[in-house]
Amino acid sequence: MTRNTAIIIGVIIAVIIIAAAAYMLYKPAPSGPVKIVVAARKGTYSEGLKLAAKEYEAKTGIKVEVVEFDYAGLHEKLAQEVVQATGAYDVVMMDDPWLPEFASSGLLVPLDDLLASRGGVDPDFIGSAVNVCRYKGKLYAIPYVGNVQLFVYNKPLFDKYGLQEPKTWQDVLNAAKVIHEKEGIAGYIFRAAKGNPIVTNLLPIFWGNGVEVVDNNGNVDLDTPKAVQVFQLILELKKYAPEGTENFNSPEIKAALANKATAMSIVWPGWVPNLDAKTWKVIVPPGSKPMIGAWLLGIPKSSKHQKEALDFILFVTSKEMQKKLALEVGVPPTRKSVYSDPDVVAKYPWYPVQLEALENSKMRPRLPQWKRIEDTLANYWHQAFTGQLDPATALREAAQEVRGILKGG
Repeated sequence: MTRNTAIIIGVIIAVIIIAAAAYMLYKPAPSGPVKIVVAARKGTYSEGLKLAAKEYEAKTGIKVEVVEFDYAGLHEKLAQEVVQATGAYDVVMMDDPWLPEFASSGLLVPLDDLLASRGGVDPDFIGSAVNVCRYKGKLYAIPYVGNVQLFVYNKPLFDKYGLQEPKTWQDVLNAAKVIHEKEGIAGYIFRAAKGNPIVTNLLPIFWGNGVEVVDNNGNVDLDTPKAVQVFQLILELKKYAPEGTENFNSPEIKAALANKATAMSIVWPGWVPNLDAKTWKVIVPPGSKPMIGAWLLGIPKSSKHQKEALDFILFVTSKEMQKKLALEVGVPPTRKSVYSDPDVVAKYPWYPVQLEALENSKMRPRLPQWKRIEDTLANYWHQAFTGQLDPATALREAAQEVRGILKGG
């Protein structure tokens, strides 16, 4: 080997060593484990997700972070994601009437094709809970929380005065009057704070008397003589409600029921476990199909981890996890089998009634504009409920605004 050849070989070796060292020093760090971020409604339902997240991480190694918002804050955050598409969330929780809005705006990934290889939607899910996950025939979410309105009444007081279990809202009014006059307590209590509470509390009374907000043909049914009669019934029932009921939200209803300060109320499933079972009888709300209020889990199109997001959603909504979340956290299931599970029924003996309510429930109009319509109803209904407007005027003006919203105004 000549001296020049040796020098050349030495230079080559040095270059290789330097290059290798540089690669070791500056090579890109390996990507870490996948992390899923969930936007959720704060409270029992987010606590359920956090419990499921711990078990999912232990099983898969995939970390799940649950970011919590109040009701209005969650809707606002999802509306921002429609515009900004930040990819900050891989799973989003939604109240079921929000689904048409966020499906039509392009926020959500359609799930039918993704689920096809997994056998589609498990038939164990309650049909009405799956129906609220669809928009224009496509599936955009999986039902997580089997929320549906229930009705409770003080059975010892009904027995004391020979009152029959209420089947109509006129029955509710009649019983409220008797109990208020005889016992000096509220006969009925409204959750009538302005906003979502007053709409969800009054809407079943309209439904129970044959009045729709928007029917299946897109017709607004709010400014009719029948609708005015329904609101007059509501105001008559208010006479036997506690003072301040126009500002009551969930805490006030729960307190009144706990203290037996009212004889009847619409309730949601999460409130029932704390009620005295010897006093309160749980039934399907009188007069009509009860309102479903399921909470759903969907995947934003901006998510970079859609496969893992779907895996987590299916884990959360599996039969095993739904049972665990019902027993340990109190999350109402969306699976029929969990409602008939002996362990679950032993803890929640009213679950057969809740399943009946879910299977016969009614959803709010499936309109992308529902949030705006709800805000309009809340404004005018609250004014009528508090005497600022007469019912006929409030309903007429509400109907005009709703028609404008539906026309794109």
